Amino acid sequence: AGVGVSSVGIGWCASPVVKAKEQSVPPFTLSSAKFDQSTYVGRLYSIFDKIDPQTLLTSDAEVKRCQGLLEEFTRIQQLPAGATDAEMWEARKTVEAIIHPVSKEPMFWLGRMSAWGFVNVPISVIMLNAQSLPVVLFAQWLNQSYNVLSNYTNRSSLTVDWAGLLKPYAVAVAVSCGIALGARRAIKSMPALARLGIFVPYLAVISAGSCNVAFTRMDEWAGRGVCIYSPEGKELGMSVKAGQQAVFDTVCTRCICLPIPVLFVPPLVMSVLPVTGAVAVVAELLVIVASIAFALPCALAILPQEM
Repeated sequence: AGVGVSSVGIGWCASPVVKAKEQSVPPFTLSSAKFDQSTYVGRLYSIFDKIDPQTLLTSDAEVKRCQGLLEEFTRIQQLPAGATDAEMWEARKTVEAIIHPVSKEPMFWLGRMSAWGFVNVPISVIMLNAQSLPVVLFAQWLNQSYNVLSNYTNRSSLTVDWAGLLKPYAVAVAVSCGIALGARRAIKSMPALARLGIFVPYLAVISAGSCNVAFTRMDEWAGRGVCIYSPEGKELGMSVKAGQQAVFDTVCTRCICLPIPVLFVPPLVMSVLPVTGAVAVVAELLVIVASIAFALPCALAILPQEM
C-alpha cells in the first residue's frame, strides 16, 4: 500500500507543477536543459521531471518510439515530421529516465531516480517507527543498501569499480549502525536524553551519507581534483579546490538538507495530530509521502550541477 500511495502522491505533487510550466514550451534541443538551470525554480522543475514516477510505467514499445524520435532529430537536426516541441521534450524525459546514458540499456527500475520516492516510503516508515535494536539496525542497513543500489544503477561508466562502490557502503553501514546503537545506549543510560530520540535516525543518516560521499569521491577532494572548464566549455585542467567545494556542496544538499523534511516533519506533525489507530497509520503514511515528494527535488535544486 505504501508503494502505491507514494507513487501516486509524488505524481500528483510533481506533475501539475511541471505541466503548468509547460504551457510555454521552449524549442526542443538536445544540447541544453528544458528549464533555466541558472534559477532555483528552473532546477526544481528539472528535478520534478527526473523523479516523475509515471516513467516507471512506460512500456518497452513507448521507450523505443521515444528513442526513435530522438535519433531522427539527431539525424536531420530538426523536429521529425508531425512531432511537436512538447512531444520531443517528453520523449527526451522518458529516455533519460529509463535508458543508461553510457550502456544505452534500460536501468534497473528500483535504482532509477523515478523510483527514489516510493522506495524511500517503506524505508522511512521502518526507520521512524523502529523500536527494537534489530529493527533499528535493519533500517539503517536497508537505507544504505538502497543508496548503493542507486549509485550502481546511475553510475557514469560501463565498468564497475566494485572496491570503490563497496568500501564506502561498508563504512556507511558501520557508521549509521554504530551511531544508532550508541545513541540508543546513551538514551537508555540517561533517560533525560529521551527527548532527543527524534535526532537519532537523522544523525545516523547524515553521518553515513557524508562518509559515503567522502570515501566515494576521495580522489576529487584529496587526490587529482575535478576537471574545470571555461564558460565556452574549454577544458582548463584539474582543481583540488574545486573538487573540495563540489564534495562539500554535495554533503550539504544531499546528506544534510535532504533528510530533514523526511525524518523530522512526520514525527513533528504526528505529535500534534489528534488521531490514533488506523487513522494515525494512514495519516503518518500521507505525511511521509508528502515530505519525500518535495524533499528530494527541493534539496537537489539548491545548487546547479555546473558551477
